[in-house]
Order: sequence, then C-alpha cells, then structure tokens
Amino acid sequence: MFGKGSKLYSMFGMKCPKCHETDLFVNKNPFQIKGFFDMPNECPVCHQKFLIEPGFYYGSMYVSYAVCVAYMVAVFVAFSVLYPSFSLELYLIVGIGSMVALTPYIFKLCRAIWINFFVDFDPPQKN
Repeated sequence: MFGKGSKLYSMFGMKCPKCHETDLFVNKNPFQIKGFFDMPNECPVCHQKFLIEPGFYYGSMYVSYAVCVAYMVAVFVAFSVLYPSFSLELYLIVGIGSMVALTPYIFKLCRAIWINFFVDFDPPQKN
C-alpha cells in the first residue's frame, strides 16, 4: 500500500512522482533553513520536469489549506476524546503551536501532493 508505485509512497517519501527514485527536494530535512526551497529542475533518472510551468506550485497553497484544516480538526477530535473538559485556549495553543512547528514539513508535503495530482507513476524500463 505504501510501497514503490503508490501515490502515498511518492507523497510522504517526497520522491519523483514518475519513477519514485529521486528526491523532490535538494535538502531532505524540512527543518534545515539553508536550501529549503531548492528543487532539482528535473529527475536525473526519468527526466520528469519538477517545475511543469511557471507558477505551478501556487496550487499547492490550496492543498496546504486543506491539510491544515484537517490537522486542526484531528487535534480537536483528539482533545475531545482524550481530554473531554479541555478549554478552547488550550486547544488553540496546542493546535496552532504544533501547526506552526510543522509548517516546514507541511510546505514540502503539499508540494509533493500537488505534483502527484498531475504526474502518474511510470517507471523507466530496464535495458
């Protein structure tokens, strides 16, 4: 289910959506500032372009919004189940604080999700 050939493998592993061999980002660590936004122009294995057109990744902002809303709903449900008498202030502090801490990871994840909407898995043929 999460192995090579699945969309989830490419999204969460942040791999090339076409061949699943190379990384989408030059710097794999989402919490390292140097080279945070750097992506190769294309995959060296299958030659899939990562910047399909100018402004391509603006659409990942919509994915990011959906991921953040889903995250905040999941935190609310977790608080409701595990701590039924929680206060709204505690929920907002924990939810927003943890989301701010996870922002670099969410940024890269949403770019990986966005490119996977448009590129299908097609591994290069071995000779």
